[in-house]
Amino acid sequence: MFPSQLRIDSLASSPWFGLLVLIVLIALALSLSAHRKQYSLYVRNLVNKQGRVMNYDQESTTVWANVLLWFAIVSSYVLLIMNDAALFPIFFIVVAAYFGLKLALIRFVGYVFGNKEVARTFSIDYFVIVAMFGLMLLPVACGRIYMPGVSDLAWTILLLMMGIFVLITLFIKLLQIFYTGISSLFYIFLYLCTSEILPLFVAAKVASIVVIHV
Repeated sequence: MFPSQLRIDSLASSPWFGLLVLIVLIALALSLSAHRKQYSLYVRNLVNKQGRVMNYDQESTTVWANVLLWFAIVSSYVLLIMNDAALFPIFFIVVAAYFGLKLALIRFVGYVFGNKEVARTFSIDYFVIVAMFGLMLLPVACGRIYMPGVSDLAWTILLLMMGIFVLITLFIKLLQIFYTGISSLFYIFLYLCTSEILPLFVAAKVASIVVIHV
């Protein structure tokens, strides 16, 4: 029996998994109902180019709504990869730390090269895309558990298509926001090395340590 099937059988029979999904859905519903206009503003502004005039500070959201939203988003990623409901807190901390590291590196690269506002703009768009992708992963994670009739190959193809779409969108936004000429390509290259490759390397190391000690 394949490890993925063992994972699915284990989670489907665990009452904790259903409870986690319910908590995530409640957190998501509360957050979206509280600030649906502000969140839709972020999404609409995502399609704009660098010459935006939208002021995010005037459309700020409350802390509790943002916490609930990101709890749901991070949980969506965790529900897709975890193999035991009891390990949810560990995976949650790792994924949340990964996104925190990404935000810090994006802002750091912008600070080093004197592009703090540009880096801030990109970080907002980046995490809007991450949030949308995370929300799309939630039904996929639940479907893999509660729809055994669909093959793992079908879910893998769906995830691959979604992942490619997200990567293309991120690359387009990266060029729209940072590209100002040939010289800016060097900055974009440094960003990709620092903000994309380094976090993946750190995450892989942390994941290997977690697997060994769990």
